Amino acid sequence: MSATLVLIHGRKQEWKKPLELQRKWQAGLAAGLVKAGLPPMDAPVVFPYFGNLLRRITDELAQSHADIDLETLPSDPDRPGPLHPYLGSDIGVVERKMLLDMAAGAGWVPGSDDDGLEGLSDVLSWKVARDALDWLARRTPFDQEFIAAHLRDVAVYLTRARTRVLSLVREQIPSDGPVVLVSHSLGTVVARDLLGDADLRARTRLWVTAGSPLGIDAVRKNLGDPTYEENPGVEWLSTYDVNDIVALGHPLRKKWGPPLEDVKVENGDEPHSIERYLAHSQVAGPIGTELASP
Repeated sequence: MSATLVLIHGRKQEWKKPLELQRKWQAGLAAGLVKAGLPPMDAPVVFPYFGNLLRRITDELAQSHADIDLETLPSDPDRPGPLHPYLGSDIGVVERKMLLDMAAGAGWVPGSDDDGLEGLSDVLSWKVARDALDWLARRTPFDQEFIAAHLRDVAVYLTRARTRVLSLVREQIPSDGPVVLVSHSLGTVVARDLLGDADLRARTRLWVTAGSPLGIDAVRKNLGDPTYEENPGVEWLSTYDVNDIVALGHPLRKKWGPPLEDVKVENGDEPHSIERYLAHSQVAGPIGTELASP
């Protein structure tokens, strides 16, 4: 029985047309299949779309001023404060932990003379977190706005949106038959949660993660179940670009163990682009092979 290709998108997809997004993914994959010397894909495709839902949940939290921890707000207006103070203190804690993990993953060394940071061990300090954000923006191709928005969306999913997002995505995944699961960015975290289901794991021929934050300890430790910190045991290909800030913490095999193959690629001036990831023969080839298997 041929497999269904299940595509799990990442953040910042709100108010977009799912079919157009799916076509972009498939265009990247088609280019990669040509490079891999494989025929065009001939398999059913499912594109569970949750972009609008994630945005609505984020807006609801902001409008409700959910659980603001006033103690985290600086009394001095000139001091740096929370990235998104109206989304709740639990979201802020995850944002800070992710920031510190990302700074460390980008090469920050505690005590180095040029880092400008006093110490990343104090995760409750927004001064330290803001310094880390500035440090990352100066040393990567991404600006502070992009990094902060990525942190917000991942933190909202991990703390407040998981149940609703997973429910919506599960409704759109075939209930039987083999699948090839391809996920990008925040979608890789959603996919890891999905693979907590034993039936889906048994039906998954290949799991691909592209530009994944699963190498960031704060993300891994906030997955839906403690057992999700373990390798799900399916065939896993993880692709990353060293200039993709979302993929800091790669290669993943050193943290997640086998079965897992890391594929390092270069995406040029768009290091986080899913089309660029899928256009690589080393990424598209295994996907095409599994989809073509009877």
